[in-house]
Amino acid sequence: MDKIKKASGSLRISLMKYLPACLIIMLAGMKLISWLTEMLLREYSNAFPVVGLSVRNGEVLWDSGGSTVVKWLLTNADYLLIPLWVMLCVMVAGFVFYSRELRVPIEKLTKASGKIAENDLTFRISYDKNDELGRLCTAFEDMRSKLYASNLEIWQTIEERKRLSAAFSHDLRTPLTVLGGYVELMQSYGEKLTPEKRTEILSKMEQQVVRLKSYTEQMNAVQKLEDIQPEPKDITLSALYSQVRDAGAMICGDRDKAFSLAAPDADAEICCDSGIVIRVCENLAANAVRFAKTRVSAEVTLGDDTLSLTFSDDGEGFSEEALRKADRPFYRGDKDSNVHFGLGLYICRLLCMKCGGTLKLANGANGGGRVTAEFGIAKTDKG
Repeated sequence: MDKIKKASGSLRISLMKYLPACLIIMLAGMKLISWLTEMLLREYSNAFPVVGLSVRNGEVLWDSGGSTVVKWLLTNADYLLIPLWVMLCVMVAGFVFYSRELRVPIEKLTKASGKIAENDLTFRISYDKNDELGRLCTAFEDMRSKLYASNLEIWQTIEERKRLSAAFSHDLRTPLTVLGGYVELMQSYGEKLTPEKRTEILSKMEQQVVRLKSYTEQMNAVQKLEDIQPEPKDITLSALYSQVRDAGAMICGDRDKAFSLAAPDADAEICCDSGIVIRVCENLAANAVRFAKTRVSAEVTLGDDTLSLTFSDDGEGFSEEALRKADRPFYRGDKDSNVHFGLGLYICRLLCMKCGGTLKLANGANGGGRVTAEFGIAKTDKG
């Protein structure tokens, strides 16, 4: 508390450092002015001594022989010059204090305010003194960095929406084109087609309608992800490990693929949204089992402030294109698939980002794909 009080008065302390010097110079100047005016008055009086000119009616008429105005000015010079000198000292002290203590941070803050008004947040503001203005500059820089991060996040969200809309529109073209072709065929040759052919065409049109409906549902699901807010709660690593094991075993078991899970030896209590972690786990397991030949393996790794969940398969691995694009919306390596919409890894990436983490794609050292989901957590060792 004492340090805070001392720091908060640093500008006043700096000002107090200038006051003694100002006072000394002021007093010395006042003394000098008094001495100079007395000397000049004495010299002037000696140059123009008072002499008696004549006697009239018994009264002696005196005359100094000099200018009355000059003599009055010299006599009252103290009353005129000393206040002016005091004002000059105060002004100079204020100017020096402003130049050395206030000018630089005020200019920095003014320039920074102008940059923010122009919506330019790429600058940085720094001031090495720990006085009030120094702390104000630090707070201003903290505000700028948070605004920059917020604007960057908003920009990334807008760009993500644009990419999602573009991908969605692109994938809608195929079923719409197919439907349009079938409608045109029915309008032109409907009467000439056999009942079996018409039934076949209607069945294919129904398939495309179902596909469009599925696309729409998937799109709505992705849009709802933006409203999800993580709700971290304390959970033991062993309990989370058990949930990951059950989810992975169930998904892989449905596809007749072996599943194994490695976890840290030490148990710990962590704070995270286990629901989001398991949701990512299910998506990663579903993605891995699609490409696995015989098995899927998972690993849980605990860092200082992160929880990593890695799924690997023994398939062919990611292509160079897939490493760049697999976590983008509606990306499908198998273009002919009508069931897989290419949203699993994209959803995983969004959920990881919601939890302060990220998603990483790679190929294993022995082949196969390797996807790692990282989550930001708070950890408390049980000892």
